[in-house]
Amino acid sequence: MAISFDPSAKRIVLDSASASASEIYSRWADWVATSDNAKYLPAFRHAGGDDLGGGLSIPNYLFLLNGWRVRPMEANHTLIITGNLFVEGGGVPIVPTLGSFNVSAQYTVPVQAQGISTSGGSGPSAAEIAAQVRAELAVELARIDAAITSRLAAGTVQADVRYVNGTQIAGAGTAGNPWGPA
Repeated sequence: MAISFDPSAKRIVLDSASASASEIYSRWADWVATSDNAKYLPAFRHAGGDDLGGGLSIPNYLFLLNGWRVRPMEANHTLIITGNLFVEGGGVPIVPTLGSFNVSAQYTVPVQAQGISTSGGSGPSAAEIAAQVRAELAVELARIDAAITSRLAAGTVQADVRYVNGTQIAGAGTAGNPWGPA
């Protein structure tokens, strides 16, 4: 697929019904590097691609700048843009064709906020995670149990409903005889 550039109109012109945001960005970078095209205002700002470790990376986000927009090919079609292509500050990255063609745009963007590499090892299983959680909680649960058990006489529960926080209460707990301080 050929992608051309019209710097006077600030248009990136497609000749296909589909393109990826990364492909458009790469062709623009190639175009800027040829001749004296670097004299024009930049069309893109790039964010993402950072390695998060463990096979994870932030996906690429490409923002059109300085009035640059993508113009579809001159034909009736559905234009499919794959990837994160946005306009800096908001707006629509696609403009109408020059002719009176019917073009609808479909964006396919990643659902998650990070990319996952599948070329490495696997992570822990659900059983391994559960076992680790149990091991971490065992010490804390034993500490709580010891603190409660040490306050009890063997086999007895200390409860006296006639007193709340050391204050004697009276009443039957009914509307006519509510509980309250004695």
